Amino acid sequence: MNTSQIVIVPSRAWYGDIDRALTFPAGWDVHICACQDAPALGPAQIAATFENPIGAPRIRDAAKGRASAAIIVDDLGRPTPAAEMLPFVLEELATAGVPKAETAIVVGGGSHRPLTDEEIIKKVGADVATAYATTSHDFMAGDLVGYGNLDDGTPVYINRIVAEAEFKICVGGIYPHGSAGFGGGAKLIVPGVAGFATIFHFHSFSARRGQGNIERRKATRGGSTLTQRGSAEESLGPGDARDHRDVSEDVARRIGLDMVVNCVLTSRRRIAGVFVGDFVTAHRTGAHFAQRIYGTAIPQTLRQEADLLVCNAYPLDADPIQGPKALWARSCFQQNPYTVVLNPASDGIFYHGLHQQLPWPQYLKRRAAADATADPEAVVGNPESLLIVSEHFQAAEFTTRHGDDILFRSWEALIEQLAAKLPADATVAVFPNASLQILARAEPVASGIPSKQAS
Repeated sequence: MNTSQIVIVPSRAWYGDIDRALTFPAGWDVHICACQDAPALGPAQIAATFENPIGAPRIRDAAKGRASAAIIVDDLGRPTPAAEMLPFVLEELATAGVPKAETAIVVGGGSHRPLTDEEIIKKVGADVATAYATTSHDFMAGDLVGYGNLDDGTPVYINRIVAEAEFKICVGGIYPHGSAGFGGGAKLIVPGVAGFATIFHFHSFSARRGQGNIERRKATRGGSTLTQRGSAEESLGPGDARDHRDVSEDVARRIGLDMVVNCVLTSRRRIAGVFVGDFVTAHRTGAHFAQRIYGTAIPQTLRQEADLLVCNAYPLDADPIQGPKALWARSCFQQNPYTVVLNPASDGIFYHGLHQQLPWPQYLKRRAAADATADPEAVVGNPESLLIVSEHFQAAEFTTRHGDDILFRSWEALIEQLAAKLPADATVAVFPNASLQILARAEPVASGIPSKQAS
């Protein structure tokens, strides 16, 4: 390309959070489909959310008299800056009189891999990692605590540290999620700190709420749920199909989850809102706020004319697993455009133990044996194949997980092929935060800083 235009998008969450320059031919009509976004909160504003919890007493009051506490945080697969919220949580627990030596932090990664010591520091902060016992949940552990079965048959097994703690609190983030509508809330209990049997039943037998939906979806006459197709009109009202979110919350009630601290992020992975309180009420308040600031308008003409979609997976771009979360917009376009996913997958590890049915050490052996696999040939074919730009996605795992898709190691190599294939005046839609974004919808929303509410 002799002349070009440049679009800057964020990239590499947890691994530098850098700006990435995307070059396009000068003649292309490039549209930036950004979310509404919101300003970042300062420390004083974050502190105010702890003083005014939603639907629950203040943490220092709720935890008074408790002899121990477990704080569940998410892993690096989620962009939550837990280190910015944990000092407020720990101060509240200390004020309540919970002994520091009896306060533990558990990384609730479900069936994801354990974090390294260095990664734990990234997640909780160096001072907290030094001062508090922090471990990663092992969903295949032999000492999980059983709580019987839910009415729907879900067997309930929970991390022992969490089960035995007298005060339980989840610190996570609210992001669009196909199964639960939005992450956060009780999802750090199931699947976060649940055992294999619980997670298997949860993923296998529960209905999906649909990405970006707050309420249940209505059931069809045949009993199955509607399919999420990115329509703002679908699934906005209460439904009657019990789903993943219901299961997570039923288990949270059974084990005695006390509270949550959930954040909503800006497009640059800063905290835009913090929602402290009851694990249902605070979560729903935060989800309404997230629904607004992640909301993205797509003009009708662009839906009809786009030749190319560029879906940037940031801020859920730390591993190869989360890439599909960036694809929600694909169904909104009518001309079957080529679709590019930008996912550096910085840690390069595609481990979801439930699906591979492998303990972490066995996975590492299998992965090491495949490290020498050469990259498949990268040639743009038909628009049905995803064009995935990833510097760290292992070739062998890519071939297994994306057999019909094409792996490119650089944007430049891909855009050169696309320039030869697309019209000189190609129309492009760029989603800078595709894994956070959802189709804009008209619903009442909350602000990022809750007003004082009665407990």
